[in-house]
Amino acid sequence: MGGQVAENEILQRQVEDLQKQLARQKKSNDLLKKRAVQAIISGKRAEQEVMDLDSCESGLARAQLASRVKSVFLENVSHEIRSSMNGIIGMTDLVLETELSPEQRLYLEMVSSSVDRLLVVVNEVLDFSRIENGELEIEPEDFNLKESLDHDLYVLHQAAKGKNLDLTCAIDPDVPAFVHGDPNRLVQILTNLVNNGIKYTDQGAVAIRIENGGYTIGNTLLLKFSVSDTGCGIAPDKLELISQYFKHRPDGLVATMPLSVGTTGLGLTVSSQLVKLMGGEIGVESGPDGSTFWFILPFKEVSDFSSFAEKTNSTIENIAENVTYELKGAKVLLAEDEYINRVLIETILSQLGVAVTSVDNGREAVQEACSGKYQLVLMDVQMEGMDGLEATRAIRKHERKHGGHLDIIALTAQAMPGDREKCLQAGMDDYLPKPLERTQLIEVLAKFLTRRALVVDGDPVSQGIVLRTLIEAGWQVTIAETRRSAMYEASLSHFDLILLDVSTPQLESLKAAKILRQLEEYSGQRAFVLGIGEENDFAAVKDCGFDACLARPVTQDKILKHLEVCAKA
Repeated sequence: MGGQVAENEILQRQVEDLQKQLARQKKSNDLLKKRAVQAIISGKRAEQEVMDLDSCESGLARAQLASRVKSVFLENVSHEIRSSMNGIIGMTDLVLETELSPEQRLYLEMVSSSVDRLLVVVNEVLDFSRIENGELEIEPEDFNLKESLDHDLYVLHQAAKGKNLDLTCAIDPDVPAFVHGDPNRLVQILTNLVNNGIKYTDQGAVAIRIENGGYTIGNTLLLKFSVSDTGCGIAPDKLELISQYFKHRPDGLVATMPLSVGTTGLGLTVSSQLVKLMGGEIGVESGPDGSTFWFILPFKEVSDFSSFAEKTNSTIENIAENVTYELKGAKVLLAEDEYINRVLIETILSQLGVAVTSVDNGREAVQEACSGKYQLVLMDVQMEGMDGLEATRAIRKHERKHGGHLDIIALTAQAMPGDREKCLQAGMDDYLPKPLERTQLIEVLAKFLTRRALVVDGDPVSQGIVLRTLIEAGWQVTIAETRRSAMYEASLSHFDLILLDVSTPQLESLKAAKILRQLEEYSGQRAFVLGIGEENDFAAVKDCGFDACLARPVTQDKILKHLEVCAKA
């Protein structure tokens, strides 16, 4: 009996142990099931995340492609619009130079004014597209604040005068004369705001004020620009919209949605984006007595004014309006497939006394350019068949084989980032945007068709005689104070004549001449190098790259004789 009881107790304990194990097993199973479910859910999440990532990458790729397509579309539209506008503007200007009745002149001036406004809109659309795509770059430089504003303020003065409004500009005394920033974009912002002020002001004035806003911790100068008008003010709902838009800057990025307030939206949008890109802020205040748009921009002060003095004094150029006599008889090849633009440029060149030959395609341009009959080519970039870039490459290939260098100037209505670089990489020497301005064309022709001289002479007396003689003979003259600066100038531009002082130390003159000749191996253009010094200086410079020597004392007759030799070289 006792044995039976003991056996039952053992069995009972075993049952209890089995129940405990079963409970633990069940608990383990539940835990494993839970983990399995979590693993499955996590796997699905991971799979979904991968799918979402793929979807995002695909969406980004589509967005980038769409952005690029839009940029190309805008580029092509810009080309077409600018090409047409070039003909309208140019022909209108030519007709305005003829005898017209007062009524005809008024109508043509209205046409010209309308086209100018259209060009502003085209430029603003392109700027907005560049900002949106992150392609617009700020280009800071040292500049004179007042001088940078003077030209555009004159134009704005004329617009204000047409509405019997006063336009004033006040610069506080503590605002530095010279600052470091982007003068072109600054003028663009101010012009937009002033134009809006003039547009919505019927009587009174529009006033510009520039104030010193102090310095940041990093010693950056803050300048505050205000444009106030005496117009009717801005409606409260529109004022709130503009104010919120100006403040909108998520994650440090500029707003991408354009502002739409009447017809001023595009100009304000571009101005706002430019201010933000330049690291500033913009705002507006308005009431029944008028409105004030203001913006604050950071600038660096300019401590070294020597560069401005050098820019003003080191180069004496005989260009101005009377330079056109130097262009008479010059032979120019024009490659342009747009009939109206071709007639326009032919007319301007003929008025300047330039002998012009025109072709309407790239293949004929290459054939004519390689004939050796021309001094310069004006090459349209976009032509059917062989375009201007391809034609330029073909001309440069011919020159590498046969020698020589013909100056080629790009004519293009394209205005997207990198267009200038594409032209220069193809071998073009300079770039003229359309719509083509008469003054720009004359400047380029003067730059490449008039003779240029670089003078390095340590003797003030002989330097004065050389300068006077060259300028009277129609040369553009650049003065270099040292041999090193002469090499720098020669690396930037081609000179037909280089007068190099061979006085002590002679070794510097010899080294300079050798470097100048090395530079010419890359450019393919050769200058006439004339040594200037005492008779006993010339023995050491023989066979060192000099073409001739000018002995002191320097006289006008001696210089003119060497110029005759230079012309034949």
